[in-house]
Amino acid sequence: MTGWDRALAGEPWYPEAPAGHGGSGGFEDPAVLRPPDLGRAWHRDFHYPRGVVPLGAALVADLVRGAQQAVRTLRLSASGGLAARFVGPYVYLGTARADPPSAAERAAALADVRGYPARFRGHWAAARAELEARLRELEQAPVEDFDPPALGAYLARAWQVHARAWQVHFEVMYRLLASHELIRDELAGLGVDGDELLRLLHAEDNSVLAGDRALSALAASARRAGLAHLFTEHSGPLLPRLARHEAAAAWLAEFREFLAVYGQRCDALGDLTRPSWVEDPEQPLALVRMLLLGEATRPAGAGGGIPHRAGRAGGLPARGAALVEDARRANVVWWNEEHNLVIDLRAHLPIRRAALALAAATGAPEPDAVLFLFAEEADRLAHGLTGWAELAGLVAARRAYYQAWRERREELPSFLGTPAADEGDPVVKQIISAGWCGAGSAPGETPRVLRGLGVSCGTARGRVRVLRSPDDLASLRPGEVLVCEATSPSWTPVFSLLAACVCDVGGMLTHAATISREYGIPCVCDVGSATRDLRDGDEVEVDGTNGTVTLLARPDPVR
Repeated sequence: MTGWDRALAGEPWYPEAPAGHGGSGGFEDPAVLRPPDLGRAWHRDFHYPRGVVPLGAALVADLVRGAQQAVRTLRLSASGGLAARFVGPYVYLGTARADPPSAAERAAALADVRGYPARFRGHWAAARAELEARLRELEQAPVEDFDPPALGAYLARAWQVHARAWQVHFEVMYRLLASHELIRDELAGLGVDGDELLRLLHAEDNSVLAGDRALSALAASARRAGLAHLFTEHSGPLLPRLARHEAAAAWLAEFREFLAVYGQRCDALGDLTRPSWVEDPEQPLALVRMLLLGEATRPAGAGGGIPHRAGRAGGLPARGAALVEDARRANVVWWNEEHNLVIDLRAHLPIRRAALALAAATGAPEPDAVLFLFAEEADRLAHGLTGWAELAGLVAARRAYYQAWRERREELPSFLGTPAADEGDPVVKQIISAGWCGAGSAPGETPRVLRGLGVSCGTARGRVRVLRSPDDLASLRPGEVLVCEATSPSWTPVFSLLAACVCDVGGMLTHAATISREYGIPCVCDVGSATRDLRDGDEVEVDGTNGTVTLLARPDPVR
């Protein structure tokens, strides 16, 4: 714990924020970081690179409640699920206080997990069908025609679906992680190590990679149709330019078909400030432009990135072969990407639609003003219990607070509080941070070698491109080393351009790790301070096998 930790623990929350719920229903709800929290471990959650607007605070509550409810129900571990703390608008995740299972409860839970591979595909298919049906109903509703009370009712349904999505998410995730751990440990006794198991699980395709291939197909189609120059030789919005060219009509029809399948997604988990691809088609068009500029040749799903060590699956005894088959049936690597286009990048979008429509229907001072209300305030607005005469000044103050913190983003450490001897929650350990995080350099110090967790093997050299959020993806160039806090599925199309990837945080099953292995590029996660220590243009060597990033050369500063 540092003086910086203690200073951040005293920071105020959004102006005039409603009092927290404290823990209704026995949940440990999100709260502002305070000094007593510093006795626990808190990892900055890379899923929120732009922070959380006031309306988004309820999204974070749904997430942690889903995790805590799953842990209570499944009784798998001593973890209490996920807990969240706010530092300004930014989210730090840790482990909720636990009610450890009894020996009998844990034995019953392990028996359930051992049988889960046989049930997983059916469980996920049914849950996915339920969520997609409810989301389609919300997405197809003509919210622009609703009056404020109708929008209030729509918003209530959207919150219910969002909460249900995160219940499903963690019901599946905790079971899959526990199943994977059991299978991995038993296979280790048969000579198959964890890296080999990951290699075996990467053979299955997923919808995120399918979307990447569809984008690549659009780029190839534009090139064949002689349209590439419309993307690469001009700046500014692409859709109006394409619409003015008769030769692009057939391509635009292909693009509309693409949006019908992949358009209900955005570029970050639970970010209400960001439109979906349907709302803002310039986002996927910019990715097509990037692919045309990069002339990427590495196909999605190429595989690689996993070291081939002793202990192959071939020739295993019957028990080993059965374990491998169970791991494939309950494929945590596959699901950890597959679910993103149903839950992480989609489930909150109806809430954004409702917020924008409510702002328009009530004469808000700005189109996004409702985003700067907390959920209960938005509900009161929809039902005529408050109005913009009372709210406009408050929204302006909160917007100023949000923007001021955006400028402080780079100051925030990856870790706050007291390191835990053992991260009790498997989601924290496998997705958020494997335990290295926080061991980065001191401010002002640039070590020659940065160390982290090697998550995709191999060695590559290249020039660094430091990105703070998906907003900067268009600046990437082929052959560069991406250095970032972490990635999400919206970053996946650019992996075909990269020499390597380096992240401040993350574990073996985090998005950057999984996709780097799919694309066969080296990746090191959980470095802790890579975005602070490295600069654009630095030449580095990334060793994804040993988990090191070596600074080879730094260009002279521009004078």
